[in-house]
Amino acid sequence: MMTWPKQSEVLSGRSVYGNPKSRTPGVSSAKWEAENLVYVKAPFVMTFAGQKLTSGMKVHRHCAASLARIMDAIWAASGKDQKVIDHWGLSIYSGGHVFRLMRDGVALSMHSYGCAVDFDRARNDLFDRTPRFAEFPEVLKAFADEGWRWGGDWNGNGSSADERRADGMHWQATA
Repeated sequence: MMTWPKQSEVLSGRSVYGNPKSRTPGVSSAKWEAENLVYVKAPFVMTFAGQKLTSGMKVHRHCAASLARIMDAIWAASGKDQKVIDHWGLSIYSGGHVFRLMRDGVALSMHSYGCAVDFDRARNDLFDRTPRFAEFPEVLKAFADEGWRWGGDWNGNGSSADERRADGMHWQATA
């Protein structure tokens, strides 16, 4: 299993993910993006906003190999069956890297660092304490085996804004 930095280390810029901020407020650093972001393609068909995802999921280079292993494990657990992937909701990509603040509007989201991904938002939305992914241990295991934290486990008692609300669509590569 991978050892990921703590979320507090990520937010401080003292982690392998670096600091994506630019001198322009609300905009990520183009240099940081060029040096750190890569695309990971799943071995199955995925969509984003209703369109076939052809480029792959944009994530930090330090997460890429781990995310690829996760996608391969999920594909194997599905019996390499696209219909199973569709049923589980892993074919519905809801986002990866995007430079933005957490929902509390104070700190950068883990998505800003490229260390978070979302899937099937419609059936695993924010604040839903019964996310659909909880029904699929194969999916949860693939992420857990790589040390990724699932937002569906957040019970509202966490220290960060993200951890104070359930977020069943969300996984992040942090400790």
